[in-house]
Amino acid sequence: MQIKVKIIRDLEIIEKELNSISTGVLAIPFEENFEQIAANFVYHNKNIFVFLQNKEQYRNIKFGSTAKFTAIKDVGRKGKAADDKNTVYNLFYVSVNGIIKKVEEKKLKNTIKQSFIQKYSGRLIETDSKPKSLGKLLFIDSEELFATEEIGS
Repeated sequence: MQIKVKIIRDLEIIEKELNSISTGVLAIPFEENFEQIAANFVYHNKNIFVFLQNKEQYRNIKFGSTAKFTAIKDVGRKGKAADDKNTVYNLFYVSVNGIIKKVEEKKLKNTIKQSFIQKYSGRLIETDSKPKSLGKLLFIDSEELFATEEIGS
């Protein structure tokens, strides 16, 4: 099997994909070790925002430490590789490296909550009603964003 890997640093392409992909893996530091957590996310202003449901996990996060988020899209045999009959798989994944932080600003929390609900339900919430809690909000303050396209044939 031959594997072709292409690194993509074009922010426009990366942002488009991050807005279309719905899940990823968050690798975050805890007091004792690192853990990987599958999570839905919102990409906003070059940062990744995640609502963490587990309050105990949230309390044990080493905020201010390096974290990584990876969103993976299985392209299958669509696109350029579709013409190649020997293509086995075609993956596109985006990696975001940065510092894990708490979201303190109320206006930003509300913006992200609104974006999250719209992304995953397809509709906006009423401004009058108070939405249910989605969990504790944290984010990766990105220092590096890049994408990788990997084609196996």
